[in-house]
Amino acid sequence: MTAPVVLAALLFWGAVFVIFFASQGTTLSEFFLGRYEPLPPDLRIWKRSGIDERTGLLREERLLLPGDDPGARRLLHQVRYRDPVTHEIVRVEPERRLPRRRESTR
Repeated sequence: MTAPVVLAALLFWGAVFVIFFASQGTTLSEFFLGRYEPLPPDLRIWKRSGIDERTGLLREERLLLPGDDPGARRLLHQVRYRDPVTHEIVRVEPERRLPRRRESTR
């Protein structure tokens, strides 16, 4: 007999919290874990990061969102090396996954 009352109370308070968080513009997970930090402004743009001392090749890198999902938990970091004269891509490093940091919403 008490199980339906307890279940009804849990559903009621769950609905209250969902409405409260929705009115604040956040989700339950964002409230407790924080929002992801803003995406870098140079997302998907190759940047030159200097010349590799050992090989003399130009080093370029960029960050990507997997699947262009703004809620993705990780960013992809890509690095490639170009010949400084012909600008042909000579070597590509394997992609690295970088976790996104969270900022407090409280």
